[in-house]
Amino acid sequence: MSSDPSQDSRFVPDPIEKIILKSMNEGVITLECTGKIHTTNPAALKILGFEQEDLVGRQFYEVFSDPRNSEFADTFMHAVQSGKRQLHPDVEYTRADGQVVYLSLAPSFLDYDVCVPDLQNVVVVFRDVTALKSLEQMKRRAVNHLSHELRTPLAIITASVGTLAADERSTEKQQKAFARVERNIKRLAELSGIIEEIFNPPVIDPQTIQVRSTIEEILAELRLHFLHRSVTIGTCIGSDLQVVLDRSLLVTVIKTLVKNSVEAVPNGGEILVTAERVTGGMSLTVQDWGVGIAIGDREFIFDGFHNTQITDDYSSKRPYDFNAGGKGLELLRLKTLAEASLFQISFSSARCRYIPEDGDHCPGDISLCSHISGIRDCKASGGTTFGVLFPSISSQG
Repeated sequence: MSSDPSQDSRFVPDPIEKIILKSMNEGVITLECTGKIHTTNPAALKILGFEQEDLVGRQFYEVFSDPRNSEFADTFMHAVQSGKRQLHPDVEYTRADGQVVYLSLAPSFLDYDVCVPDLQNVVVVFRDVTALKSLEQMKRRAVNHLSHELRTPLAIITASVGTLAADERSTEKQQKAFARVERNIKRLAELSGIIEEIFNPPVIDPQTIQVRSTIEEILAELRLHFLHRSVTIGTCIGSDLQVVLDRSLLVTVIKTLVKNSVEAVPNGGEILVTAERVTGGMSLTVQDWGVGIAIGDREFIFDGFHNTQITDDYSSKRPYDFNAGGKGLELLRLKTLAEASLFQISFSSARCRYIPEDGDHCPGDISLCSHISGIRDCKASGGTTFGVLFPSISSQG
């Protein structure tokens, strides 16, 4: 008698969908429109610490009622109620055995006109990122320690250079060297301050602000830092837009995103800053038509210390120079502020089709690019958009 089940006339092979689900390393859970759990795969059971009979056929909120897992449950319910896809939020999850894991969730909603039993309309794919979170926390602790260690040496060097620069006997060449040292000390102090803010988010003081005039003021100040560049920044903001928001927080977000865009856009290029009132708060977008972000770098764009260019391409450049790049600490700071629930941030990007790899080079000036005939072609070739949602805050605080 053959041991091959496929030779048995009673054997019915699993549908390809089930085979795929069983083989996935990511967990998958689907919900019916009634809130009942319809499908799970082996990876989901392993990650969450359940058996299949613990989940399938039961109401979602009945299973995941532990208040420690409210963020996990709310992500599912948000997909049901809003009908919108969310961008891979990372949440902490406590298993039934007490172990705490971190999950990266990607919920999707399938829109149907009717709700009947067995109709699945929410699909959530998730993976265990606990190991990555642990590495990230170790990296942050190391950087925080380094920042504290830098404070005293920086203070001593700053004072010493100031004393030497004040000496009337120093030559013009020496004065230029002192000025260069002072600029770099200032940059190190700024980086130390950013690191400090990453680990100790600032106290927020929300106030009523006129968005258009405030953003125009911020941009006017920023333009002074890249007068040597030929980059245009436009705005699209309603004159009557008014929100309750911490001004310093808005400054940090705009300064970071605009600087990031200026360094990605060649001379002759454009950036657009848009703000509008939306359900739940104010939406701010910073869109550039620059070189874009390569696919391999997108997952790490908010992680800090991840270079998106070859080191030699930016190591000697000033802030706001084309391809000046950096270590990504500013974007890591935004991620940290977002994790403190001060806002939500997301991005989309298309790498310039003419320079698909990190090692490919843009000449840094639209007029020097041999692939295009002008700015219209450049804008059609790639770019990046960052979106920030500032939640509504009562003016009464």
